Amino acid sequence: MRLGCHLSIAGGLSRALQRAQGLGCQSLQIFVQNPRAWKGRQVPEAEIEAFIALRRQTGINPLVVHLSYLPNLAASEALLSQRSRHRLRQELALAARLEADFLVCHPGHASVNDTGVQQVAATVAAVVSQIPPPPLLLLENTAGQGQELGWHISQLDQIIKLSGVPVGLCLDTAHAFAAGYDLRHQVGIDRLLTEIAQGPGLTAIRVIHLNDSRVPLGSRRDRHWHLGQGEIGLVGLRQFLSQADLRPQALILETPKKQPEDDLRNLAIARLLLRRPQGLISSLAQT
Repeated sequence: MRLGCHLSIAGGLSRALQRAQGLGCQSLQIFVQNPRAWKGRQVPEAEIEAFIALRRQTGINPLVVHLSYLPNLAASEALLSQRSRHRLRQELALAARLEADFLVCHPGHASVNDTGVQQVAATVAAVVSQIPPPPLLLLENTAGQGQELGWHISQLDQIIKLSGVPVGLCLDTAHAFAAGYDLRHQVGIDRLLTEIAQGPGLTAIRVIHLNDSRVPLGSRRDRHWHLGQGEIGLVGLRQFLSQADLRPQALILETPKKQPEDDLRNLAIARLLLRRPQGLISSLAQT
């Protein structure tokens, strides 16, 4: 499992690679467009070529692109559905030009689950058929906030099967916890992994978003927090990561960035979680 962060592309795409290298990241996740605006910028070919060249120099791998926030792949309203499909197609195409390995997206939200699931599957099928992997499209589990789809593994499994195209999973620890999967205890971890194994399969998990949760178990709210300072805690996160059946290609931190040192501190803790014995993690959790 190669460790990295979601980092800003402010100043140009290559700046994210420079930031990642400065933090000692092995992998990287980025947005390729403004995540809060429908209008995307035309990325010059020279900028793309410079990004690819620098990435080869740094050895950062895999590269994960996260779809921007505005698209709703489950939208029933015609205009929003059309805009969402177009934006997914645009960003997947740009991710392919950047030689990204994965593009992560949330399924979206819908008032009627079955209709929403079918809409997501149709959108994914149409776009991936036009732009086949790589990058591989990964559906991310959600916290189930509001009318979000994808908080239960069965919904993600339905979308993948209905789409009929290659799709994987991105598993977010904070989202899973908020959706009711208790990652603090083995029974909760077993429940989550069993549902995945019986659905899309554990090998579908290609990326893990490693985040603590600021909100309680089953709260159905999406609130990421610093590793070890949230409701899951260091012992729970370490136990989750120690599962032999979990073999993602990347662990990506999406923890808060309130202070300049936040990423460095969370990365250091993540490295401890991956390398240190349970006894040390337990003692750290008590301090």
